[in-house]
Amino acid sequence: MTSAMTQSDADLEMRLYGMLQHLLAAVAGGEPHPSTHEPRNVVQEEDALDAVVQIAAAVDQLAQHTVIPPERAAYIGSMLMVVRDYIKPLPPGIAADGEADRVTPDLAEMVAALRSARRS
Repeated sequence: MTSAMTQSDADLEMRLYGMLQHLLAAVAGGEPHPSTHEPRNVVQEEDALDAVVQIAAAVDQLAQHTVIPPERAAYIGSMLMVVRDYIKPLPPGIAADGEADRVTPDLAEMVAALRSARRS
């Protein structure tokens, strides 16, 4: 995260936030994946991975300061892990019960819920 934003930084973030709002409205209107644009070839894998980490850090910071409830932070984090695993597979998780990989079944359950919601 940047510590000192310029007006130009704030403007570009607001424009991209506007795109986020546009996408949310499109999805709410029944268009699940609005885009017919050709790939821009701007964002690379490492950029996407960095963005996921930045979002995760922001969510965690908000949760630590009780700005958002822990359950909502966990939900957002779990959605980010779905995105992260698509970009680059997550490492196996270490469960308290000694099970080596809870990540795969957890991701499968999250994806099944997403697919079910999409069909509804």
